[in-house]
Amino acid sequence: MNKPARKVLPDRRLAETRRVETPQGHTAFVTIGYDPASPIKPLEVFYSGGFRSGSDLEYHLHDLCVLISLLLQHGVAASFLSRSIARKTSALGGEEYASLAGWLVDAVSIPPSWTDEYVAAIGDDQNPSNSSPTQAKEKSE
Repeated sequence: MNKPARKVLPDRRLAETRRVETPQGHTAFVTIGYDPASPIKPLEVFYSGGFRSGSDLEYHLHDLCVLISLLLQHGVAASFLSRSIARKTSALGGEEYASLAGWLVDAVSIPPSWTDEYVAAIGDDQNPSNSSPTQAKEKSE
């Protein structure tokens, strides 16, 4: 049986840790690792903390990070994942993700803090980024 091609990452790579809020107001931290060849393209995500240690929720988030990372490393763009996740109408009438998987994909879809500098350095016509910010609240550390 043939395995799909997976982007193998080097031991050291560019990453950004973000403080993000869930639609329910909880704060958590995720670390997003980027492709060394295209430093604004996410290829992995790690849950770094924020929910009770040892809880089912924490284990779910760890597993979601593994699954999302595998999809990214197999060539599925973060923007595609973001468009594919279920959403619901919030109490205030806006749109939000229906699950923590959507919240996590949304956090990965937000470009890193160095995007503007990178795009300026390579020129806008060579910008390999295919992800765009979504509606999630994100606060950089």
